[in-house]
Amino acid sequence: MNIFDIKQNNRNKIYFYIRNSGLATRQDIAYDLQLSLPTVTQNLEYLVQQGLISSASKVVNKAGGRNPIAYSPIADAKVAIGLHITRHHIKTIIVDLDGNVLKYNYKRQVYERTDEYLKLLGEEVETIIDSIQLDRKKILGVGIAVPGIVNHEEGYVVQGRVIDNTGMKCEEFSKYIPYPSTLIHDSYASGFSEIWMTPDIHNAFYISLCDSVGGSVLLNDKVYMGDGLYSSEIGHLNLIPNGRKCYCGQKGCLDAYCNAEILADYTDGDLKAFFSQMEQGDEKLQIVWDEYLDHLAVAINDIRMLFGCTVIVGGYVGAYMKEYMDILYEKVDSKSPFSESSESYLIPCKNKIESVATGAALYFVEEFLKDIP
Repeated sequence: MNIFDIKQNNRNKIYFYIRNSGLATRQDIAYDLQLSLPTVTQNLEYLVQQGLISSASKVVNKAGGRNPIAYSPIADAKVAIGLHITRHHIKTIIVDLDGNVLKYNYKRQVYERTDEYLKLLGEEVETIIDSIQLDRKKILGVGIAVPGIVNHEEGYVVQGRVIDNTGMKCEEFSKYIPYPSTLIHDSYASGFSEIWMTPDIHNAFYISLCDSVGGSVLLNDKVYMGDGLYSSEIGHLNLIPNGRKCYCGQKGCLDAYCNAEILADYTDGDLKAFFSQMEQGDEKLQIVWDEYLDHLAVAINDIRMLFGCTVIVGGYVGAYMKEYMDILYEKVDSKSPFSESSESYLIPCKNKIESVATGAALYFVEEFLKDIP
């Protein structure tokens, strides 16, 4: 490790000490990290200058004398933007370094593979920035989440059948977005946002129940990509041989039975209305929901048999799942060959605002936090 690496490592350690403590004095940092006071002082001055921490607080000196300055992290020192593109919507979100949502916008807009649509994406990004009078110098980047098989290393959509985006590159989606951008598989983004919000879970399978069904394998707090590009494509698990036709061309895929539109189509595309009317006693919707849970339970049991890890039910439908977990537990348990209770590993998602856009934004937050510049 050279001198530069040592300095960088010390800076990161000091920043994360303050970040995790919430409030820390110079003496606390030096003692706990076993660093010299001059080294700590130099790095604190740098972090204050960069706007990443504040020195505006003081703590009481119990031994008497002057109260020492305490340093605290500034969560909105930097922010990231997430952009979620679906068949019918454009969703934008701004998060700070703690993953807190500063602003969320939702626009109903049918996807089109046109330059006009790409201009609209740029306009939506600028609109959400202006809505909170955000200093553009704080923006780390824009994570663009799309449905489809995404080659993350090369930044393009290998296969996009949910929306017509096969072959599209990150540079195309970000044509009118003047900030660093990256292209992310929507299910991977959603799963990453969930693991970020659940620090006590490090390994899990996340099921994304959105307009299409996807998933992400989360190992050691990272999204596992697999050896190819098709890791965790749970939506194309063959649920019922020769069953309903899936958009992929095959029959019987889980997606054809458990995507969110299966439910929303009964209430003019309004998923919230589906759950509202069902809770008010609509028997037809209750039957539809019970059948939906039957199919979902099969997939969950299969995932548990393969991975033996926590299973998180997320996406649009997952946001409503908390009230129905007891029913789902019972259905999953009835299919298990073992005596374990699914209540020990099956949980609803925590992120109920916009997990996909949030996860896309958090990509830039994580990259920034790896090495504090």
